[in-house]
Amino acid sequence: MKLKLIRLFIFGIFGLISFQLSAQDEYKAEIGIEGGGSYYLGEANSHPFSNMRMAYGGFFRYRFDQRLAARVELVSATVAGQGINDNSVYAGDLCGEFNFFDLEKNQYKQFSKTFSPYIFAGIGMMTGVYDGQTSPEFSLTFGVGLKVKLVDRWNLNIQWSNRVLLADNLEGTGIHSTYNNSNSLNGSNILNNDLLSTFTVGLSFDIWKKHCDCENSSVIKDRHKYKH
Repeated sequence: MKLKLIRLFIFGIFGLISFQLSAQDEYKAEIGIEGGGSYYLGEANSHPFSNMRMAYGGFFRYRFDQRLAARVELVSATVAGQGINDNSVYAGDLCGEFNFFDLEKNQYKQFSKTFSPYIFAGIGMMTGVYDGQTSPEFSLTFGVGLKVKLVDRWNLNIQWSNRVLLADNLEGTGIHSTYNNSNSLNGSNILNNDLLSTFTVGLSFDIWKKHCDCENSSVIKDRHKYKH
């Protein structure tokens, strides 16, 4: 009887070690930095990806689960086009994200992957849009991206963002006011609004470790074992 208990104890220890080696820690959120290029579409620039300038920023992402997340992002970009000098614009966005795959490192979950394309949409504000701006301009944000889980707690983020400014003045004011006539009939974009786009590559680090649901993890592992 004692020998059987010792054997069960030893097997239990090895099973626990095996579980710890195979299980992956999960985290609720991540913080990161990003860099890339920016361009705008309006009267002074009507071709996508032309007159690109440098863009950089940072973001915070909170994960509700493997598919849904919310992101706060701050970006510094530059507006450039025909007849206008580089104009620094600062944008802040709050967006909801949807991953097409279950984004997690879990060998016991059939549909989990270490990468996923995603879409996002939300609202934002911009400052530095024009000289003498006294209050932030509202914008609508949308885009697509790709997330990749790297080693340990590091993640890669590739993203194309589009911010529709609810105005027609990214070209500036004053000497460039000819781009924005009083009748608002000179727009080259949908709804006559200017659009600021950024294409960035980012690196993020996981924070806020989740509590382990050991019971559910054991159930998943048992199902995986019986399948084989």
